[in-house]
Amino acid sequence: MTATVQSSTTTTTTSSSPVVRKSGGITTRHTVVRAWASRTPKWQRFQPVRIQPNESTTTSVESKQKEVFAYQRQYSHVYHHRLMALRDRCWKQLAVNDGTKTNNNNSSSSTTNLDDSNPVTAVRVNRILELKEDQLSRVVGTLVKETINPDEEVLHPKATCRPSDQLYLEDESGRVILSLDGTGVAAHQVYQFCTGVVIGVEGMVDDKGVLHVQHLATPAPLPPPTALAVHNTAGLLEPSQPEGYEPHLLLVSSLECGDPQVSSLPRELLVGYLQGQFTDAASKVARVIVAGSGPSATDPLGGLKELDMFAGIQVSGGRNGGVGMQIPLDILPSSKDPTTANWPQRPLHSSLLPLSNKDNQRMVMSTPNPYEAIHGTKSVMGTDGLNVRDLQKHILKPNPNDKDDVPVPLTELEALEQTIRWAHLCPTGPDHLGMVPSNDPMDMGKTTPHIYFCGNCEEGFATKLLGYKNEEDGDDDDDVKSKTRLVCIPKFSETGEAVLVNLRTLDVELIRFKVEEEEEEENSNL
Repeated sequence: MTATVQSSTTTTTTSSSPVVRKSGGITTRHTVVRAWASRTPKWQRFQPVRIQPNESTTTSVESKQKEVFAYQRQYSHVYHHRLMALRDRCWKQLAVNDGTKTNNNNSSSSTTNLDDSNPVTAVRVNRILELKEDQLSRVVGTLVKETINPDEEVLHPKATCRPSDQLYLEDESGRVILSLDGTGVAAHQVYQFCTGVVIGVEGMVDDKGVLHVQHLATPAPLPPPTALAVHNTAGLLEPSQPEGYEPHLLLVSSLECGDPQVSSLPRELLVGYLQGQFTDAASKVARVIVAGSGPSATDPLGGLKELDMFAGIQVSGGRNGGVGMQIPLDILPSSKDPTTANWPQRPLHSSLLPLSNKDNQRMVMSTPNPYEAIHGTKSVMGTDGLNVRDLQKHILKPNPNDKDDVPVPLTELEALEQTIRWAHLCPTGPDHLGMVPSNDPMDMGKTTPHIYFCGNCEEGFATKLLGYKNEEDGDDDDDVKSKTRLVCIPKFSETGEAVLVNLRTLDVELIRFKVEEEEEEENSNL
């Protein structure tokens, strides 16, 4: 039996790099100093502040707790907060994404040449209730998609979309029916949208109260800053950087610790890799992020114990490692883990991971889901992937290769990209995905991450680099300075794969941990 660690580097596309093998006797090579990057947590917005009984009197504490855990509220607060956060970006996109329009961003109207001889002025309407019949208007609101005939056959077996689904645009004043029959939205269909998306529309209301849409505008792109200030709020001492190594994040998900059906050998190879047993290149790993499904759902208690041991080994540097081998570790919960079900999910309690938190509270961090932090000069945001899989169930895309125009589901990478284009981590919540009925902390109204990931991807590893054009950027694509790296993290329990992301260049490297005996068995079954 031979242990194999394979590495492939990805910039825009994937290319192979040399394979490192270990067989027979084990020769351990220990790195002396590990690459380091500061980490500033930004996930506080996903965590309501806990109220301690000794902070005030019982009466005031109870009132504060009702405000924090406001489950007696309805979900209108969520949609209102989302609309307020993204409304201005939709207005901006309406002004710049018209093509045939002459716009002034500071004015409340613009000219649309629907007919060269009869220019029509599009009037900005701030509330849906103020829309007027036969007047070309612009308005921003939240989409609501309703099923008119629940007995109708779905368009695709993996989605809930039906041919008769109806779109509405809603704000705090009311709602209006949308009809996507305008010339400017010929490529758009109802099945491409879901409830909870904030968009701007331009169109005209007929005598039946239906708004016939001629142009659609999602929130205007918000380029991430080229670099962020470095803050070391974690309190860790900064070691000297190894020469030639740039700090990397290692992203892994679905370890499924404690599952008897999942081999532990790939996890052991992962531990060996991080401890430098196979290659000194492991010293470039500045932090490990476990993006959900750390413990197994079949044996949660045993899985937590094994995950605790896994985390404890990393922060202790292993049996033969020293301080330089210690690796900071962030652990996200998932839908199967022992934490809150509604999003944002609370971190795993420290008592569930006693070994890793005993002496290394600053090295191992249980984080909420979604996750957000600044690593070095790059902002990082991600989830366990439930938001992506839920979005795949509720929207479809046209299939250009099908003559019958039967729509198909989005890939996980396409769904991940769609959430960033809609400027929201979880657009299907709270309509389909459970959320805390308070404010909506998951909008991207003021920030776009440099690295955006989702875990537990059933379709395997996928990545894409999005570029944003700033005014100072040239026409050449190489001049684009603001970029976002999208990463779909495969299930480690099924593929034995983890992902390395360079915190300076945003380049991606796929690391595969396999046992050759297993590979031969897989090939024989084909």
